[in-house]
Amino acid sequence: MKRLGFSAALAALGCIAAAVAAQSAFAATLCVGKKPGCYATIQAAVNAARNGDTIDVLPGTYAGGITIDKSLQLVGASAAVTVISGGGPVVTIGDLTGGTAPAVSISRVTITGGLTNGSEFGGTAIAGPGGVFIPGPDTGNATAATVSISDSVITGNRSSPLTLIEPTTPPGPPCGRRVCGFAGAGGIENAGVLTLTNTLVTDNVSGSTPTDPSVATDAAGGGVSNHPHATLTLRHCVVSGNRAAVSGAFAQFASGGAIDAFGRLTVEDSQITGNSAEIDSSYPGGGTAAGGGIDVEQGATAMITRSIVSRNSVDVSDTAGGATVAGGGLDADGTLLMTRSLVDHNRISSSVAPGSGLPAVALGGAIENDGLGPATVRDSSISGNSASATSVGGFAAIGGGGVANLSSQVALEQTLVVANTATAAGAVGFAGGGGIVNVVPPGATTPPQLSLADSAVTANQVSASGGITPAGGGIFTDTRVTLERTVIVGNQPDQCVGC
Repeated sequence: MKRLGFSAALAALGCIAAAVAAQSAFAATLCVGKKPGCYATIQAAVNAARNGDTIDVLPGTYAGGITIDKSLQLVGASAAVTVISGGGPVVTIGDLTGGTAPAVSISRVTITGGLTNGSEFGGTAIAGPGGVFIPGPDTGNATAATVSISDSVITGNRSSPLTLIEPTTPPGPPCGRRVCGFAGAGGIENAGVLTLTNTLVTDNVSGSTPTDPSVATDAAGGGVSNHPHATLTLRHCVVSGNRAAVSGAFAQFASGGAIDAFGRLTVEDSQITGNSAEIDSSYPGGGTAAGGGIDVEQGATAMITRSIVSRNSVDVSDTAGGATVAGGGLDADGTLLMTRSLVDHNRISSSVAPGSGLPAVALGGAIENDGLGPATVRDSSISGNSASATSVGGFAAIGGGGVANLSSQVALEQTLVVANTATAAGAVGFAGGGGIVNVVPPGATTPPQLSLADSAVTANQVSASGGITPAGGGIFTDTRVTLERTVIVGNQPDQCVGC
């Protein structure tokens, strides 16, 4: 390599310094608020800004419906006093084509009051996100915005379609032979690279609320929805009180009360608490809900570390069809790695009309895995979760008050499975696995793989009424389980059936 002389080196350093100074000279700080020289609206400041600028937003409440298509920083005074409210969504970053892929930082604001009733995809029958939208094409080589949101609150936003799509002849997308309407993410929908830090995502809704039913038949991502090929990271966050819910004559699917994850998800030092996926329906085809906390969809990957997944719930009640629920804390159909975490007091419940003979099924009060990816839980606790299925005079099936593994792979290492319960009520059915169920479901052929190492399964209980006999208070399995230095004791009515 040729060496620069001393003078040439000084000249090169001078050029670099000049370039840095020139870049700094171009960056500016704009302000928004009731102060001389400030813009009256955030959108006006965004329109005037250039790439690299900072927008300081003074205390106050500002109109939402903002689109950011430049790389900039948006900084509030604090989430308690700087509020961005309204619009549908409140804030959009980038565009659907990926033509603009800005790098945007948002901090110290509250984003609230967003209501979206439609989208570019399906008019008023497919609703976009209510709070923050980071759009982009869902292809492997697509570009979309890179966004960080810190020290902020995303709350009280909603997605709810206004109309339904009728079935098509011959059946075609998106509904096939059924009536459908789709609610998007209540709080945040991400197709780019999103990092949330020290941020609350609370009380957002995809679909129906208890006092305001939606026509939506399908709802996903009450708090956050993460697209395929997208990346979502949460650090020191709380995702709480969010809801993915549908109700009415055509209500069929709800998933991801807190997070519906199709892409790559990382959760560190965070709490996923008190979220729900719910269906209250009279649809003859039945209702299916999964992932009261997190729904890790097939093809997705999730890494959860030093976090709490607690008091989330999945409920389906259907008076004209069957009811199926899964994964009160997590529905892990993709690849899951959970370490040093707590999954506790999550709940699933399915019920049908008494005497209808319709099936009610509940699987995995804490974690359910029936996908292609393995689930590994290490150095964690799965405790106090519950599953119940009720079909008076009909078929009721429950499996796994704690964990349900259906034709997939689950490994528990240095993990405690304790005080979980599973209860079935029906004329006929199945009740197995107060702690863990490991079975091949009807119609499947792949045997499940379950292993426990340096773990304990204790104080779990399975019970049933009517014509159902409970079995496997600790574990119920169809196939051989690999047990290494693992204790299975103190479960009711027995320890392990099939081990």
